[in-house]
Amino acid sequence: MTEPPSDQHVAAGDIAETERGAADRLTFFSDAVVAIAMTLLAIDLEVPEGDTVQELLTSVGANWDGYLTFLISFAVIARHWIGHHRVFRYVARASTALTWLNMLWLLLIVLTPFLTRILDDHLDTARFALYAVAQALQIGVFALMNVVLNRGKAFLPGTPRALTHRGWANTTLTAVGFLVAIPFFPLIGAWAFAFWGLVPAIGGRIMSATGFAEN
Repeated sequence: MTEPPSDQHVAAGDIAETERGAADRLTFFSDAVVAIAMTLLAIDLEVPEGDTVQELLTSVGANWDGYLTFLISFAVIARHWIGHHRVFRYVARASTALTWLNMLWLLLIVLTPFLTRILDDHLDTARFALYAVAQALQIGVFALMNVVLNRGKAFLPGTPRALTHRGWANTTLTAVGFLVAIPFFPLIGAWAFAFWGLVPAIGGRIMSATGFAEN
């Protein structure tokens, strides 16, 4: 006579569902932290002053650097989140290593509003470099997360090949963009911010043309 399964015996499908649920919880938590960090960026924005349109425009112009750093940091965090969302929608389970790496990634997300205030206080080479290195470090952590996911075979079936084969490559290009901009800042000032977007865009096109990520 076959004994009924005990509570200690769980079907493989139930285990997979539980692991997927744990990965989803990590994703939802990450989304909440990112949303809070993006909101905090706006807290220290200077409110324009003046009773006329001309006075308001003058006030806006006087604080243009603060508004610029806000927009840049908003775009930076948004790009981090888009990459996270693109990967974690296909994660089947979250290992301990992945969870701790994700926490480190979130730590750097939370620090971004603080780094933005540093950058806004006085835009110079040292502060620009500090901000850029912090973002490059965060991207490096995310690339390592991708490696952990691939080695642990933690992706769902049907995950796009771009994520499972050298998925770290495009991410790394973004980090290069941040680092390459540092020596250019003393020469071209705020225009060095453009490298943060240009290097990944150009590098991505080159990789697509050469089929690097598909090999």
